Amino acid sequence: MVSWRSYVREIQVGVLCIFVFTGSLFLLYRESKIRSGSQKEALGNVSFRYRTAQRKFPDRMLWEDLDQGMSVFDRDSVRTDEASEAVVFLNSGTQIELDPQSMVVLQLKENRETLELGEGTLFIQSRKILSVVSGKEDFEAKADSEFQISKSPDGFSLNVRKGEVAWREGGVSKTTVSEGEEALNGSKTNKNWILSLPEESYRFFPQENEQSVEFRWDGGTDGVWELSSTRDFHKTLESVPVSDKIYRRKFREGIYFWRIRSGDSQRTSEVRKFRVVSNPPPELSYPKKESMQEDRTVSFTWVKQKIASAYKLQISKESNFSDALESQVFRTNFSLTLEPGTYYWRVVSYTNLPGTDAFSEVRRFSVVGPVEPKSAKSVEISEVRPKVLEADSVSLEFPKNGSVVDMTGRESLLFRWKSKDSAKHPEWKFRLYVRKSGKEELVYERSVKGDRFSFRDLEKLDIGTFFWSVRSESDPTFGSEAEFKIQLRENLEAPETKASGARP
Repeated sequence: MVSWRSYVREIQVGVLCIFVFTGSLFLLYRESKIRSGSQKEALGNVSFRYRTAQRKFPDRMLWEDLDQGMSVFDRDSVRTDEASEAVVFLNSGTQIELDPQSMVVLQLKENRETLELGEGTLFIQSRKILSVVSGKEDFEAKADSEFQISKSPDGFSLNVRKGEVAWREGGVSKTTVSEGEEALNGSKTNKNWILSLPEESYRFFPQENEQSVEFRWDGGTDGVWELSSTRDFHKTLESVPVSDKIYRRKFREGIYFWRIRSGDSQRTSEVRKFRVVSNPPPELSYPKKESMQEDRTVSFTWVKQKIASAYKLQISKESNFSDALESQVFRTNFSLTLEPGTYYWRVVSYTNLPGTDAFSEVRRFSVVGPVEPKSAKSVEISEVRPKVLEADSVSLEFPKNGSVVDMTGRESLLFRWKSKDSAKHPEWKFRLYVRKSGKEELVYERSVKGDRFSFRDLEKLDIGTFFWSVRSESDPTFGSEAEFKIQLRENLEAPETKASGARP
């Protein structure tokens, strides 16, 4: 008889494997809970991102990339890379802009917003009392204030454009900076020049490769206009002596900093940032120019834009779009069922920031409707569900007649059918109808090869009664139809007509 003691090592290895497997499942579950954000309420979202911006949860070590529209939560850390920036919009209305190579931790304590500045520069538009802390430094802004705060090896600088900010160190008051004032390391500084244009953090969105920028300022006499790629000007790109209080130059895409200084470098103005972000028109893919199609369901597609948060698809029977039908879309494709006729279409890309609307070219296309063979002249194809003569010739497998389809969590609906003579009828006309106010309306139509079709335009579906039919393209009297109902087990968000965000 074999003693169990001879298997002690195997038993130990088995127990260890079970322990590791259980631990792994727990960590996977915990990670999924963190990623879903279900353990805490979102403070806001990333309304704009240029190049690389990242976020880190408080109980994680790794950083993850942020996309436009992604939520941020209490105690999240947000940072930007070199030549990158991000705008965080909180639910309270407060807006936080991060300069390149900046980091901030978002906190909500007793319904009070607190930002922990790790490095770099923040431009903040607060809608209620807000605090910025960094080590022993504490900056408390009144409601409806706009200010810029920077942390560098030289210390802290504060520039208040609206409202008032109290500066404290270790709980002891150092100064109060009011609208139009600046302070460096707790002491107010004098302004030799007052910069007018462009405003701090102004964004240009040219549709061309370059943008002409006009600089204006007041005060001082002759000075030097300077441009840099960093706020501390340790990388000066250009220095131009100026005698007037205006200067113009063209810029390619990028983030820039500018200032005015005296010829002896003893006096300098504040530093302002502006950016040039290329925003070319959306590039249309389909329908092609002057195209014609028989299918009444038209699929529109275009190329994804780099900075777009969403798109507006505009369709009109007039070239000036006076009667345009507009659909807000958060992806780069959309389908509509249209009456036969000639149409014009275009796409407008935009973000949550002003001045970003970009219009594509205008294209014209036509829906001509199917041409029925002579044997089918008596069969009417219209908005009303047509009558099928040989219903027993085609078996509709799913959804069956009288069935109920639960669309909870589904991303598509697969229609299946069988034909007694599939070789003779290889191509079918698929149609989907919805019953509204006692009438059946056509919502989708297309030609299909084979014996199944995966329907993914879920924005056309809702809770209610539907009909579907398939007819042979070669003989419209050969086909069948079925009625079914759609239900949801729970209240879900409407099917997507709206990205990522995650990000477009």
